[in-house]
Amino acid sequence: MIAFALAVVSADAVSIQAADSPSFMLISGVSAASEMCLSAESGTIVLEPCTKAIAAGDGRELWQNTPSGQITSAASKKCIAGDAEKGITLTGCDDAAASQWEAQGNGQLRLGGAAQFCLSQKGSTASSREVAASSAISSSSTADPAAHGANKAVDGSSSSFWASALDPTEPVIITLDLGGVHQLQSVNVDWEFPPKSFAVGLSEDGVKWTEAFATDSNVLASTSLPLGLAAASQLRIVMHEAHSLYGKFKGHAVFGVASLQVYAVGMQSIVEDCAAAAKSKDARDKYFQSYVGDAGASSSSALRSEVPSLEAATASVASTVSELVDVLPKLASCRGTDILLSAAARAKAGSLSHTSSQTASAAGAKSIVKDVDAKNSIQVNAVNALMKEARRAVIAARAVLF
Repeated sequence: MIAFALAVVSADAVSIQAADSPSFMLISGVSAASEMCLSAESGTIVLEPCTKAIAAGDGRELWQNTPSGQITSAASKKCIAGDAEKGITLTGCDDAAASQWEAQGNGQLRLGGAAQFCLSQKGSTASSREVAASSAISSSSTADPAAHGANKAVDGSSSSFWASALDPTEPVIITLDLGGVHQLQSVNVDWEFPPKSFAVGLSEDGVKWTEAFATDSNVLASTSLPLGLAAASQLRIVMHEAHSLYGKFKGHAVFGVASLQVYAVGMQSIVEDCAAAAKSKDARDKYFQSYVGDAGASSSSALRSEVPSLEAATASVASTVSELVDVLPKLASCRGTDILLSAAARAKAGSLSHTSSQTASAAGAKSIVKDVDAKNSIQVNAVNALMKEARRAVIAARAVLF
């Protein structure tokens, strides 16, 4: 927790010489499990754990002051601008009145102009929020509305799941209405009956949809996708083709979701009346500047340059494994199906089981690595799971052939 006293700094303490313009992190006084920083991600101002922002390695957490009192992103050179209706945005620095900030003696940052508006946060928690559980959910197909309705995918129970009708002839769609526009961070799906081909779409109005992800060679029992703070009020999953082995129930094709989780930013940066903001109980309106020494604003550039190659290799392996899984039933017909089915059962059981034993220090180091991976769009868990499925598919094929 960040003590309120730490957030209260004087204007003199945060003032700097314009000639030097050193970089600093803008840390919020809001109560949270870890220090929270304002960062510039995907052209948006977001409040997130400082460690996660730093892990991105692109300087998103670094800011600088200008002689005119503006606060600019050290990476993009754009300014933090405030508007009572639009909230906080990262924009050009031409409109000085909307992007000039004055540090107050009580730790607030007051927006320039006659109105008394200060930087603050709107929302119930500084942490990420899981928004699927409180959303309205529907599906275009259901096997049994009472036992396996769409709501079973978001009820938090490990013993229930949504299932489509058997042998669907058209794409099956499951849709979440989030009840308002959110900045989405990720979506996690645990499949009961996974599709081979599916797509994830996002929409702000439920009319115009943007495809966030698509694959025609899924071989995994779970899917975790980063959504890059995309603004959306609705999310849908369009399932086209069932998995040839695991997407079956008594020989019939079917789609099923055991758990669907969507994570969104917990707080939204806003400006509000300074006096009203000062009444917050968790110091969400208090900010202080923590200056940094040398900082590589592009320290992750080399890592990110390799991501496209990793994604291409992963897609190629997934496609090959998918083709092998599809041909396994035909291979099994030469030797009988018992070996194949037992291999498939072992594969599914293995892909759904997770064990962990590690020391506290190892867990901490692993957490840092996970932050770096996540902030640079490296899906290590998905790659590892894919490699395990590839091995299982090869073992199953060998069991049938030899």
